[in-house]
Amino acid sequence: MLTQVAAAQIHGESITEAATGTTQILTILHTNDIHGHIEADATVSDGATIGAARYKSIINSYEAKGNVLVFDAGDATHGTNFATLSDGENIISLMNDLGIDGFVPGNHDFNYGFTQLKKLQSLAAFPVLAANVTEDAAGTDPFTSNKIFDMGTYQVGVFGLATPETKTKSNPLNTTGVTFTDVVATANAQVAALKAAGADVIIMLSHLGEDAASPINTFTVTSQVAGIDLIIDGHSHTVLPAGRQEGSTMIVSAGEYMQNIGHVEITVDTTAQDVTGITANLITFEGSQAYAADPAVAAKITALDAGNNAVLSVVVGKTATELDGLRQNVRTGETNLGNLITDAMIAESGADVALTNGGGIRASITAGDITMGQVLTVLPFGNLLTVIRVTGQDIINALTFGVSDYPNSAGKFPHVAGMTYQIVLNASGNKVANVLIAGVPIDPAKTYKLATNDFMAVGGDGYTMFAGKEQVSLDGSLADILAAYITKLSAPTGALTYVKENRVAVVLAAPTAVPTVTTPAAADIVQTGEYDGYTMQIGIALVLTAAALVFIVEKSKKVSSRK
Repeated sequence: MLTQVAAAQIHGESITEAATGTTQILTILHTNDIHGHIEADATVSDGATIGAARYKSIINSYEAKGNVLVFDAGDATHGTNFATLSDGENIISLMNDLGIDGFVPGNHDFNYGFTQLKKLQSLAAFPVLAANVTEDAAGTDPFTSNKIFDMGTYQVGVFGLATPETKTKSNPLNTTGVTFTDVVATANAQVAALKAAGADVIIMLSHLGEDAASPINTFTVTSQVAGIDLIIDGHSHTVLPAGRQEGSTMIVSAGEYMQNIGHVEITVDTTAQDVTGITANLITFEGSQAYAADPAVAAKITALDAGNNAVLSVVVGKTATELDGLRQNVRTGETNLGNLITDAMIAESGADVALTNGGGIRASITAGDITMGQVLTVLPFGNLLTVIRVTGQDIINALTFGVSDYPNSAGKFPHVAGMTYQIVLNASGNKVANVLIAGVPIDPAKTYKLATNDFMAVGGDGYTMFAGKEQVSLDGSLADILAAYITKLSAPTGALTYVKENRVAVVLAAPTAVPTVTTPAAADIVQTGEYDGYTMQIGIALVLTAAALVFIVEKSKKVSSRK
């Protein structure tokens, strides 16, 4: 693809050297996977948020001392009500105020559609860097490939790589006519072009991540591309407190939701025109409290919030128990919130079964009143409830795919209603067993009505077995449907109560087989006798738990060996 090389003076300001002689220090501040969490929040149960106003003061403080570049590694514009009610435009406006120097689009930045992402690029005062994305119809590169920053006595070359998983980890319709080129070939070409243009420091903005389940990740690049000094990574929400050294490349990642600000110092020998050292650390929420919130940015956030509150503050119901939407939990197993959502899908649609992906559940709801704002935070993607006609074998295939990474966290993990299933752990590949629909073993040859979201209905998150299926109905906003269901359940007693119901169970090996439906098409399901998790004897449970821990440890060793 086209190789672009552009030069710029940082913020148009004069540069104050951060060291003397031939050694200079370049400071990098970075974020990733903030998912619209631009407002400060010290009360979040799974990690306090620093917020843009305080981040602006941090940036100002470092810029007063010397050379600074500020980057974001993607998934910034989507994920909270603050972001989604403006289709990401409020986030871009605040990133402009922060003085961001470069941004690589993450898969969720495509969630508003490709046309809107290009509009967001037009509103940005910084380059959107993605060297591996082409627009088929135009035959051109819709984003900037790279940029060179002139630091006075040395030059910094930066390029971006977007994840090819965007094809399935955003609605596939959002990338129709868009191609993601080979990341290794693209990275090698970008490094060569930047060095030829005089770059002394090479930085890659990456939305590839470290997840072992991703067939193309950041390690794909580091294992095959030389010459990159620093990779600022996103996508996997990884926290690297001191960075990760991979050969001659330092990888940094600050976690998620602006809970940390990444801080890197690069030592440059301006005589040798070379990097002589890189150190990395995180500015945590606690560390950020030494900086006052920038008043102008804080005032802008307050003003933007005021316009949203009329919608977000409406109370739709009440819960007596916390509804669990924690990322680690919804991506590894059944939760009461997943049950509530899927039950709402069946209640609205009248489908036989419901299946939704854990990655679409983005937050918990604490006990107490539930506002429309909380519902939209849980389900921020604007998905529509969709009913499709599928076979029992399609459902088996979907469940088998959805649990294939278990016990590792994966956004595709299937939450269900109208059915139950077992995950059969197997080092050579997990299977599913005892799939029951309305208490009856699934028939692989039978046709069922399945309620899901419009993202998955067209093959999103890798559920390609659903793509092209007959659409029975399109039933409106999933967030609105959930809100109405919460209102209905809250009415009788004033507050709803939801629990896990053993819809998903885990076993180490298939129990003694009891034939139910025998068909060659059912190769991916282990048909077994009925399993009652509530009456399992304590001794058997302890044995299975101990054995499961051994399995998880062994599987985790395989995963961690790549990092």
